[in-house]
Amino acid sequence: MHRVILLKIGGAKVHLVKIVGALLVFGGGLGVLDSIAILFRILKQVEIASTNPALAESVFGLTQSALTSDIILGYLMGPMALFMVWLAVFVVGAMVYRSGNIILPIEEDIQERRGPTPAPPAKKP
Repeated sequence: MHRVILLKIGGAKVHLVKIVGALLVFGGGLGVLDSIAILFRILKQVEIASTNPALAESVFGLTQSALTSDIILGYLMGPMALFMVWLAVFVVGAMVYRSGNIILPIEEDIQERRGPTPAPPAKKP
């Protein structure tokens, strides 16, 4: 036998889901702003190092003095991925906050056990 149980979290009187959603929105927003700041800082460092190639060694720790596009892209990939992750957290938090409740379907399989049948009770004389 197969049974589905719907577990509802949240509702008109329970605001736990909205609190979690608000915290995810707040944390995601701060993460997005932080990753944007990191991106702008790296872009400023690239601009400084490209105008003065002698600074490329001190800014990026390179042994060569020329910045190539693959080096610049390598430095930007981490903060760009971090930006996307925080943006996803922000969007999920906004969806949780706006919904107000979460319904989780829980599936359950019930199997009947068939064992030996018990002996009938003995008759009294």
